[in-house]
Amino acid sequence: MNSEYRKAPRRRLDFRLEVIDSMTESQVGEILDISATGLKIHSNRPLGIDALFQWRFLMPDTAQPEIVECGIQVIWANPADAGHYTMGVRFIQIGQEMRERLRHWCRQIPL
Repeated sequence: MNSEYRKAPRRRLDFRLEVIDSMTESQVGEILDISATGLKIHSNRPLGIDALFQWRFLMPDTAQPEIVECGIQVIWANPADAGHYTMGVRFIQIGQEMRERLRHWCRQIPL
């Protein structure tokens, strides 16, 4: 994995934030931590390494609900507790303005 993705400031979420698959309208999982380059999620189903998806989630901590639309690639997946998985995904398509907003948000209280 490109070291750029690991060096980006990350922020752990202390609240539930669901990820929705934009193509199927199904819930994929919940975000554990977030950066300007990707997400770590918890899911009840495994996703294949290198799989590509269109996802959406709400921008954390905004006064008005704002949807983040993104294209992602699954980078890694590990079994978690019974029947659950933890996965890392990177953004392969996300608006530059939204990426900058996520970067700013993550720098406020990094992981």
